[in-house]
Amino acid sequence: MATSHMTTRVCDVQGRRLMLTHLDEVLWPDAEITKEELLGYYQGVADRVLPFIANRPLSLQRIADPVTGECLYQKSAPAGLPTWIPTRRVRSEHAALGYADHVIGGDLPSLLYLLNLGHIAVHPWSCTVEAIDRPDQLLFDLDPIEIAFREVRNAALLLRDLLRAFRIRAWVKTTGGRGLHVMVPLAPHYSFEQVRTAAEAITRMARAREPRLFTLDMRRARRRGKILIDVHRNHRGATLVSPYGAREYPGAPVATPIEWNELERALYPEEFHVRNTLERLAQVGDPLASFFHHPQSLEPLLESGRLRRARPMA
Repeated sequence: MATSHMTTRVCDVQGRRLMLTHLDEVLWPDAEITKEELLGYYQGVADRVLPFIANRPLSLQRIADPVTGECLYQKSAPAGLPTWIPTRRVRSEHAALGYADHVIGGDLPSLLYLLNLGHIAVHPWSCTVEAIDRPDQLLFDLDPIEIAFREVRNAALLLRDLLRAFRIRAWVKTTGGRGLHVMVPLAPHYSFEQVRTAAEAITRMARAREPRLFTLDMRRARRRGKILIDVHRNHRGATLVSPYGAREYPGAPVATPIEWNELERALYPEEFHVRNTLERLAQVGDPLASFFHHPQSLEPLLESGRLRRARPMA
């Protein structure tokens, strides 16, 4: 995307005519990153983002409110979308009518259109619309409070090793904040309940191994010095920021896929941001490039005696 100091520009992207507006709006004042720079960044990483959002319901995230610091997440489709951006009416227990219209991830023009509305990232479901009740990912969200990042790294490595014992291979990415996401591609044969049961089983094993490191308490005030392994990301309708999604924190950090051997040495999530991610991709490639080429089975875990004997998590 060419540099421009105009606040509005019309451009053609893959046969779609887009009007990009307020391009000089500063979204991250500390780094002076504008909306135009963000759009250019996403155009550069689109080939890495699109496989994780294509044909999936999306939530849309705005930049944090400068006064409250809160982010707005829009789950239902914005009004007035052009007809070429797909939407789907999806059953939802949280919607007043019992269903909600969701944007469905698609191509680069639709992604740029949504970002131009004022969003900074998209958060996809862990299933496609073709298999809305059959997730194709098992997700662990490691959410730390006031604990050194080296402990979060150790926690992710522990999850990797526990999964490996059941012949399950995992990938990892930064969250853009202080946490990590551990991700497993699945053959879409399992219900959300089965996937969550598997996630809870691994979490129990991690807590048994390192009881002082992990907590189940969702209340932030009770979690200082601990890591919550949030398995609720495996509920139907739950979302997780897409790989390479920009985050609202200072410096415009990016949820960045990393190799396990990178995690085994000193690494900090603020190293990865909107202004250096394209260079990183050119140098080291995309650790998630083959993610969906390796759909895995949960049978070794679901059928294990350890899981059958385990009690449900509190």
